[in-house]
Amino acid sequence: MINQNNIFKISEETSAIDQEWTEFISKINAATIYHHPAWLTVLEQESKQKILRLVCKNNSEKIFGVLPLQYTKGFPFGLGGLPGKKRLSSLPRTPIGGPIASDDAAAEMLIQRAVQMVGDNSDRLLQIKSFDTAIDERVTSLTKYFWREIYISNIPAFPQEMRFGNSKNHTTIKWAVNKAIKSGVTVRYTDSEADLLTWYNLFVDTMRFHTTPVRSISFFKNLLSHLMPKGLMKLAVAEIESGRGTKIIAGSIFFFYNKTVTYAFNGSSREDFELRPNDLIHWTVIHDAQKNGFEIYDWGEVSKDNEGLAAYKKKWGSSKLDIYHYYYPKTKLMSNNGIDSANTGGLKKKLWKLLPLKVTSIIGESVYKHL
Repeated sequence: MINQNNIFKISEETSAIDQEWTEFISKINAATIYHHPAWLTVLEQESKQKILRLVCKNNSEKIFGVLPLQYTKGFPFGLGGLPGKKRLSSLPRTPIGGPIASDDAAAEMLIQRAVQMVGDNSDRLLQIKSFDTAIDERVTSLTKYFWREIYISNIPAFPQEMRFGNSKNHTTIKWAVNKAIKSGVTVRYTDSEADLLTWYNLFVDTMRFHTTPVRSISFFKNLLSHLMPKGLMKLAVAEIESGRGTKIIAGSIFFFYNKTVTYAFNGSSREDFELRPNDLIHWTVIHDAQKNGFEIYDWGEVSKDNEGLAAYKKKWGSSKLDIYHYYYPKTKLMSNNGIDSANTGGLKKKLWKLLPLKVTSIIGESVYKHL
């Protein structure tokens, strides 16, 4: 006999449902910081476009699943390849998204509704980003493509001693941390907008070095305003005394949600790399997270051609997971070799590194409004 209370219905809601949405995802292990309404608000402010909040409820108005979606503008004339196409995405400018549901049927219905929203004759793609490797088996109209690898470390319960990788790697990390400390490097958390601005200059330079468009300072100010007061974000900076006072030489933004610490953004002074400030930042944040009951350290994604970054994250004893993008409908821009938006021609990389930092920031802000 069918339980009438579990006949699902899909509705499109506004931010008025955010409190109920927050309470629901807080009970689902798969929910990430990128499903939290605070992150959705920051995305809305960055793009000046609303997030569509699809919600699956039963007849008793109990939530069984949610799916955040946002339309992207795309670039004209086919510029930007697949990442530059107009999309309905969960979520754009975000590593991971997809449905969060307590019932597989609810998740499937949410995606099917998203497929219907795109339609068969649209020039827009539906894009779902997920750790789930079987979405295309349940929603067969979707096509799955590998995007990037993500690295995860398990944090042992306090007060168990933290071990990073094998004995050789652990020794190497401790050496780097001790070098930073002996060199006078210290780490602190800050909610100061002045510190954020100082860090942002390092971040812009780091992104230029890696030929990656940079997000605007207003994006990071919004993170500070909407996530930090809720305990969902921290900015950790490494600094050292210099002849002119204290100097910030590196910093990273971390998100804290659902027992997971997510390493999100980093900016560093290349001339101070030898002082190993980033190693000290990670060491400090991981140990603080352990004391506060966090269980997972998410090192973030790595593009398939960045072996050096992958090796750094593996050194800390992390394990690899694959992130997939699911699309509807299939497009000629896709390849069975996978999808990665980080590929940039050699000449473009050289030219990008010659641009003034202010110019890369202006270009980046414009780019992210279309992605």
